[in-house]
Amino acid sequence: MAHRNHPTARHWAQSDLMPAPAEVARQGRNRDDVRASIAQVAARLIADGLTDYRAAKHKAARQLGLTDSHALPDNQEIESALRERHALFAHETQPRTLSALRDTAVRAMLRLEQYSPWLVGAVLNGTANEFSEIELELVGVEPKDFEMYLLNSGAKFSLCDMPAGKGASPGRKVLTAHYRLEFDGATINIALYKNHAARQATQARDSIRRDRMQRAEAGKRFNNERDTS
Repeated sequence: MAHRNHPTARHWAQSDLMPAPAEVARQGRNRDDVRASIAQVAARLIADGLTDYRAAKHKAARQLGLTDSHALPDNQEIESALRERHALFAHETQPRTLSALRDTAVRAMLRLEQYSPWLVGAVLNGTANEFSEIELELVGVEPKDFEMYLLNSGAKFSLCDMPAGKGASPGRKVLTAHYRLEFDGATINIALYKNHAARQATQARDSIRRDRMQRAEAGKRFNNERDTS
């Protein structure tokens, strides 16, 4: 339950009512204010299940009647707005959900230890909620070998569509395969990359997936955050 008497909560509540496009896009509106408005609406969309930041910011801009691409917030601004929203509207439920997802992620990484998995995304950075999926990356792993492992372990998995521009060009593959599977009640996305350098080159500077951790480091970080919360 949000603290409605808090000024920031009132600002969010007004944002949730979806300001009229003419109000948001009127001449002379400060660009920083426009970016903040887009970030807040994008954060609401993400909190409601739209996990793609790029899609969220563009949809938010359309809903606000904005067309200036230079006014779009970066991913860090959206992440900040999302953290603020969680703190105001899900300050009890989101931390519990995040903790459960992180515990599941650590168990999954232990199960996949032979492949040295990396954890990325919302579960790692702490913005995950009930709509979030655990995102893991494997580097230098052959898709056929990994699929054989999944089949032998009895895992139910599906092969996902490859993102445009990643792995689509023969001989220049970066993302070599992308899988989705269920594990301990959570959905896990597993991306296979050809090598570390190619993987890092695909991540924008403000991407929420640029940072990554392996199991031991992630587990230590999660325990430390629990101790200080």
